[in-house]
Amino acid sequence: MARCILAKMFNVEERDVVFMDSRLKNKVKARRFYNYYLWRYKKVKHHHMKNYIKGIHHASSIYHCTLMEKEVEIYKEIRKQFITFMWYADQSEWEKMKIDRAYSIEDLHDIDFKKLYIDIIN
Repeated sequence: MARCILAKMFNVEERDVVFMDSRLKNKVKARRFYNYYLWRYKKVKHHHMKNYIKGIHHASSIYHCTLMEKEVEIYKEIRKQFITFMWYADQSEWEKMKIDRAYSIEDLHDIDFKKLYIDIIN
């Protein structure tokens, strides 16, 4: 489900989310979101990430997770994209984020429902 959501969000094929064969910006961002989601919320270790994203090295996984943490903290638009992704991909984790106050209430409710919902249906 998460891969499908990211494919729609970043306008890439689902395959592009799980294969490290392109450096196009939108494909890299989709993989970064997926990598971060697997590591932070699904507790996949960096050295096991290669089982989920073909061709990724554990050092690349560490780099992407570190970068994603910084970007989510600094850039409001990326934080909004990630929270929107979490709402669609994993409701239980989104609820935990809300309870743990990982992000402000304003950020958690600033979800772009209409655009992504229409994209997913089509």
